[in-house]
Amino acid sequence: MAKVTKLTLAERPVSGTGEWLRFPDAITALAPEDRNQVCAYKIGRDDTLKAARAGRRQPAFQLWSVVLGHPPPVPGVEYRNRPEPNELTSLVEAHACFRGIERPLAEDDEGSNVVAYVLRPKVFYEYTADMVCTATKVTVPPGFVFVAYAKLVEPDGVPRAVRGVLTHWGFVEADEATPELPVNYATRYRVRLW
Repeated sequence: MAKVTKLTLAERPVSGTGEWLRFPDAITALAPEDRNQVCAYKIGRDDTLKAARAGRRQPAFQLWSVVLGHPPPVPGVEYRNRPEPNELTSLVEAHACFRGIERPLAEDDEGSNVVAYVLRPKVFYEYTADMVCTATKVTVPPGFVFVAYAKLVEPDGVPRAVRGVLTHWGFVEADEATPELPVNYATRYRVRLW
């Protein structure tokens, strides 16, 4: 498996008002076709920013705490939650990857150009309306996995540094027989890559 390190303390985002909506341009992940290689995805921001404007902060907090592997950069997060090293997951720690979703996504009428990365985080941050800090560290309830979806850039013979765009993510009920994978994974996705 490819060795990838998390951001150092100096590279981590600075806590402050509005910083939780300033996402990195790209994120590292294991390559869909070979989990021993790494690749990068741009982070699709539009839906997350639209949700935040509508008062739904959870997609941004999940992006920070499960996909990027950092507490959301909001004031008081360290004081209230006492983050521990390596307690959060990041996309590069996915344990399964599927290609093709059984529904349309954006301009992809068949969902064939989408990969799904599956993670099993232990904790994540959720939005809470609180004067001390708006982020609370929460244990993931049993019976759930986290799936992040990326739309691939069509290959054109030219190697690309960025493989596609991470479009959406969220918790999904786990399969009873195979609890490290999403429920109905055999019919939810077309092919398991690893």
